[in-house]
This record gives sequence, structure tokens and C-alpha cells, in this order.
Amino acid sequence: MLMLKQLRQQAGLSQSKLADLCGLSRRTIEDIERRGDCRISTARIICDALNISLDDFYTTEPTNKH
Repeated sequence: MLMLKQLRQQAGLSQSKLADLCGLSRRTIEDIERRGDCRISTARIICDALNISLDDFYTTEPTNKH
């Protein structure tokens, strides 16, 4: 599961600002935050913009789907 919302908020960025930094649409950022996944190519773009590794982008915490 992706940790985009937490990482974006820690960086002090709005969805719009992150989208601008990445060259993606705000809707794409919204969708990734809601779904918790994206293509690896998109993840790399976001990681570069946030100056983090792909390992930092993902969480290994189990999701609770009841």
C-alpha cells in the first residue's frame, strides 16, 4: 500500500502542488491516495519529486479488509 497522502502532508504539499512538481494531474494524485496503488513508473516520478526512495513510498503494514 502506498503512503502518498502521509508523505505529501509531511512535505507540506497540497495535492495540486505535488501534481505540479510531478507533471501529473491533481486527479491522478487524488486517485493514487484513494486507491493506495499506482504504476511503478508513476511511483518513481512521485518519489523523485519528494526526494524519497521507492522503499519509503510503500508500507508493509497489513491492510484490514473486512
